[in-house]
Amino acid sequence: MNSKSNRLHLSETQRYAILGAAFGLTFPVIGTILEVMFSKLSLSISNMLYIQSIDPLLWIVDTAPIVIGLLAGYAGRKQDTLAEVNEQLRERENELKRNQANLEQYANERTAELVLANQRNENRAAQLEAIANIARTISSIQTLNELLDQVTQTISGQFGFYHVGVYLLDSNKEYAVLAATNSEGGKKMLESNHRLRIGGTGIVGFVTNTGQPRIALDVGHDSAYFNNPDLPDTHSEIALPLRVGIDIFGALDVQSTETNAFSQEDISILSILADQVSIAIQNTRSYQQIQEALAQAEVASMQMSNQQWQQFLSQEPVEGYYFDGVNATKLKPTDRQRAHSLAVPLIWRGTRIGTLKLSTTDPHRTLTDDEIDIAHAAAERTSIALENARLLQEAQKRAAKERTISEISAKIGSLNNLENLLQTTIQELGNTLPNTDIAIQISTEKPGD
Repeated sequence: MNSKSNRLHLSETQRYAILGAAFGLTFPVIGTILEVMFSKLSLSISNMLYIQSIDPLLWIVDTAPIVIGLLAGYAGRKQDTLAEVNEQLRERENELKRNQANLEQYANERTAELVLANQRNENRAAQLEAIANIARTISSIQTLNELLDQVTQTISGQFGFYHVGVYLLDSNKEYAVLAATNSEGGKKMLESNHRLRIGGTGIVGFVTNTGQPRIALDVGHDSAYFNNPDLPDTHSEIALPLRVGIDIFGALDVQSTETNAFSQEDISILSILADQVSIAIQNTRSYQQIQEALAQAEVASMQMSNQQWQQFLSQEPVEGYYFDGVNATKLKPTDRQRAHSLAVPLIWRGTRIGTLKLSTTDPHRTLTDDEIDIAHAAAERTSIALENARLLQEAQKRAAKERTISEISAKIGSLNNLENLLQTTIQELGNTLPNTDIAIQISTEKPGD
């Protein structure tokens, strides 16, 4: 039906030409009829044909259908051309509309992508800022237990995670032991000394064995997930290794109540956080080790100082000195019982090496706070000065001893005769150690005989 209607469809040129020819046909017909009537002939086809054959003017009029048809066809051609131009304009308008719609759709898609990218950047910036805040918070903590507890609390607070746990490997590196957590279920796990075998069941066991991060987007469908009854609301979990270099010493375990809560981008962000936590833990461990070593060195130093002062005082006993307001005189043994108003111990590295005693001539006078502070400051500086004097005296003794040994070695080193060498050695030792009998015996016996 459509093809038939298309065949019957006439262009404006054809329609105008047909209508023009039909209109032009009326001129010769009407002219012939009028000429028949003016000739007083009856109106018939034969008379009309007769008039047509004898009247040249009608011959010209007979051309009217052709002329008017051509003129009308020309006018119709103009209409067809105009219609074609209008059709082209409509097609271009539609094409412009389609292009505009496509551009609007593309702009909307790009806008949506930019909004999504901006949101991702904002989220990433917020996460990095949270990591910086966490790093600042934990950087000043110097005890491991406090550090681990602060790490879990701060990460949970900054990121809004349901459960955060820090696992540390035991000394044998067989188990990852839960060391700190923020959740109530995690605290129950801490009380039960919760631990996971390295390389065994659980995401933490996998991470501490391989050193690679692991995500469980839906814990119900992840074969590596360890179903923990103390954390029933967990739907997503991510664990990251804690390491220094290639040495893995623990894992950071983060759990969420939402399914698909973590992405690959979260791995890079949380890996930065895990590295920061690793550095903080190692710094705290190093600080504690240094503090323990310093404490041990301080104890050893105090013991050595005590021994040195005891030895020094046993070799050179000193009672002390007493100032009577004019002169400083040595104390007598009986002066130890002298009454005093204030006694300040002279302490050097935990060893009491003496006492600074103050007494007033007026028994009713009380020392002021400033006087007491001056006495304590003087006692402190006296202790330092006494230690410096003792060290100087010991250094002088060592120098004298080394000098004597050097002189003896120089004298006997230039001798080649055995008897002269032995005589010189005995003589020099005798001069160095007075009131001492010295003998050198030459023997082939073994030292143990």
